[in-house]
Amino acid sequence: MKYIPIGRVDRVRGLVGEVVVTVHADDPARMAELPEVFLEEPGGGQRPLRIEGFKRLGGRAVLKLAGFESVEEARVLVGRELFISEEASTPAPEGRYYAYQLVGLSARLKDGTPVGTVEEVLRQGAQSLLVVRQGQEEFLVPMVRAICVEFDLEGRSVTLDPPEGLLELNRK
Repeated sequence: MKYIPIGRVDRVRGLVGEVVVTVHADDPARMAELPEVFLEEPGGGQRPLRIEGFKRLGGRAVLKLAGFESVEEARVLVGRELFISEEASTPAPEGRYYAYQLVGLSARLKDGTPVGTVEEVLRQGAQSLLVVRQGQEEFLVPMVRAICVEFDLEGRSVTLDPPEGLLELNRK
């Protein structure tokens, strides 16, 4: 089974083991629809955790997970990623993509020149950036239709048409 990261536990909240989660989806309320999430175990494998409660906290979620009844018990979750099974994922709206779908895509210019591989998608408020790496070089590419002109998920590539100087300017 394939697992998709859905959120990261930021901190414990309250006295009954609730945790605050930064959700990797557009809408934190998506967590309310899930019966369970999975926690990656240190030795490998995924451990299912039943969701017993959900609250929205601004752009984040507060979860009460089964088996974590106190601050001390929930503290072990802080900093860890929560996952869902690929089957539990809903399709992205037309013309939109989840970050996990873009990581690993081969980035090329319109003329076919390789630029590198998408390593990460950074969410910067309303603007997302593709982190593209080629060897030791890393580029930040704004994820806008004028620059990222084609995503081919089946072919595992993204075609870029950056304005002159953008790759040099955004070299990290």
